[in-house]
Amino acid sequence: MCRSNYKACLLILLLSISACKSSNQAEKEADCSFETLQIRTTLSGERDPNLAFSQTFEDLNQPYIDLGYTDRTIWIKLQSKPFAAEKKCYMVLEWATLTNIDFFLETDAGNWNLYGQAGAVLERSKWKVAWLDYPSIPLLRNKEILVRINTRSLVRIPFFILSEEEAINKTNDRTMYTSFYAGFMLAICLFSLFFFFTLKDQIYLWYGGYIFFITMNFSLMYSSAPRILLSETPYWLNHGFFFSQALTLFFGVAFFREFVDLRSTFPRFDKIAIAILIFAALSSIAAALSDWNQLFSGVFSLIYMIWIPAFLIVTIRMLIQGQKHLLTFVITWGTFYSAAFVYILWITRVLQPNPIYFYLPVWALPLEVIFFAASIYERYKSIDSRRKILEIEMKTAVDRLSEFSLKPEKSQPSDGKTSKYIRSKIHNTNVNQILGEIERLFTQEMIFKEENLSLATLATRLELNPHQLSEICNTQLNTTFPRLLSYYRIQHSIHLLKEKSEWNILEIAYESGFGSKAAFNAEFKRITGRTPKQFRIFELT
Repeated sequence: MCRSNYKACLLILLLSISACKSSNQAEKEADCSFETLQIRTTLSGERDPNLAFSQTFEDLNQPYIDLGYTDRTIWIKLQSKPFAAEKKCYMVLEWATLTNIDFFLETDAGNWNLYGQAGAVLERSKWKVAWLDYPSIPLLRNKEILVRINTRSLVRIPFFILSEEEAINKTNDRTMYTSFYAGFMLAICLFSLFFFFTLKDQIYLWYGGYIFFITMNFSLMYSSAPRILLSETPYWLNHGFFFSQALTLFFGVAFFREFVDLRSTFPRFDKIAIAILIFAALSSIAAALSDWNQLFSGVFSLIYMIWIPAFLIVTIRMLIQGQKHLLTFVITWGTFYSAAFVYILWITRVLQPNPIYFYLPVWALPLEVIFFAASIYERYKSIDSRRKILEIEMKTAVDRLSEFSLKPEKSQPSDGKTSKYIRSKIHNTNVNQILGEIERLFTQEMIFKEENLSLATLATRLELNPHQLSEICNTQLNTTFPRLLSYYRIQHSIHLLKEKSEWNILEIAYESGFGSKAAFNAEFKRITGRTPKQFRIFELT
């Protein structure tokens, strides 16, 4: 056919090629992309768009603006490639705490007039595009736009150019996913508070507060919550981020102290933790009332960069020492805080501005929560096991003392039961008589009520030196003097809690020989598994 009518075939071929080119051109024009994208910075006081436009700009060849913290005014000159008349395109600056942006259009007279605004300090009703989660600029066909950014936030801002359909889908997806995320975290928070009120264990209060404020912090930064819940209250969007970050630090450190019993295991490190708690509490107030974003970010970053490695070192050291219940805790919290540490390195610009670093903590937190239940279970299992061992040890020691109060016979010389006492100091002492006297002092004179009773003072009463008394406790009673003293004090306080319902906790602490309520609470919980208040509540019910 084509041989007989080759002209017609050639015409059809040319028309087909032309149609394909037209289709490809139309498809290309339908895409949203940049024709021009340039940046420059000026002093913060230089805010005139007409003056700025006439200055030299540099090409921005990366999908983010990376200037760290800066007081300078940031100018962006942009123009999109041609797109279909019925299409709408947006430049989305994906940074919730971006303080303020203004964008301008050139008039026929050559002046630049305000075209729209957005930013964390403005009510949503003043945003040019209020239905998107992040500050966004609607692009215009064949028109250049000048953008002015002044912000107190970190300038490490990823941006995207999206069609209206893409922007709607992305916003809807974010709303759905973050709602599920917040709901899951809120359920964990309520679960913790339920166990706090049920078991009267403060550790659940700390954990519940930690989950609540870290969820609040993530919601302000990553979710649709500011658009939906805080649309006309920009003050709390602008200040809530560091407020929630400060309280996340407070409750997180408080939980860690309680969970690993930092007061008993690492008292020096515990003092540092207390200092961080005080700082975090004061910072939460300052963050709610001030605009010191850069200061807070720098200080929080420094604290986390010190705290996270220290926390991991402490828990790993305790794990090596035999506290196996911390294994799950180290894995789960270690994973989350390793992700948080990477995020801090990203904030401080040690790492390149990759979006993966920005979202790492959000992805890691649910994993930490899921495995937390196992960690709690292992903790209580370990504590209960240690408590039972201590109970057996103390019962054996008290029974041993009782034997000598009934039968004060001459003792045989000590055989030195531990390698520590190979060169024994008690070979020439009447050990049985000494044990009988110890039993009398504790049960009849109740010397444990003396707040300042120590190994040295008791040794003086028994006409021994401290080393001899320590050796007797270790070799004859299989315990230490501090444990023996605590046991008698706690047993006496238990009696008072049952019989003296009109006495408050502090009175019982003093009457039992403790110098402070905090020391009494810590030792009582170590031996009984409950605080004095919890014990009294359970006894009454």
